[in-house]
Amino acid sequence: MPQQVQTRAAVFLDRDGTIIEEVNYLRDSAEVRIIPAAIEGLLILQEHFPLVIITNQAGIARGYLDENQLDQIHGHLRALLAQSGISLAGIYYCPHHPQAGYPPYRRNCRCRKPKQGMLLAAAADLALDLSVSYTIGDKLSDIAAGKSAGTHTILVRTGYGKGHEHQISREGIFPDYISDDLLDAAAWIMESQGRLTKRR
Repeated sequence: MPQQVQTRAAVFLDRDGTIIEEVNYLRDSAEVRIIPAAIEGLLILQEHFPLVIITNQAGIARGYLDENQLDQIHGHLRALLAQSGISLAGIYYCPHHPQAGYPPYRRNCRCRKPKQGMLLAAAADLALDLSVSYTIGDKLSDIAAGKSAGTHTILVRTGYGKGHEHQISREGIFPDYISDDLLDAAAWIMESQGRLTKRR
């Protein structure tokens, strides 16, 4: 009898404007503020999925911060989330920019969203099935990366989301769902999988 293949879905999350408030080139842990409703949404999602952050961090290429400072920010974010019982399966970031800064950070890489490199790396590292996974973000570049990787996609209206929502038809990048925030996104995912949760 053939062995059944196990699939493991995940939720890929943009960082700025999706989980935490948008700050122009965040470079200080003290500026980290979690968006209201994000905690509740993440708590729902982590009951069923590994949570993976995928974030463009071109501030490194531009010289606004270095990778050690970014690690400190992410350590602080993990600690804040842990206070609410939330654990991340991974954080993947792209420090590159195709025009700004100097090598090795100034280059046309495969990881910077809207390319799917970070999702592919996470899928390989964590044994994830992209075809049953979800990507959530506040920019159409998040949606494009998720679609390129074969995931379902959700645009949140937090961060830059409301502005990007108006660009959907012009850009031709269509998310599977548009949500007010991470809690609304979590509720939609649960409903799409036949799991009931309270919607606002």
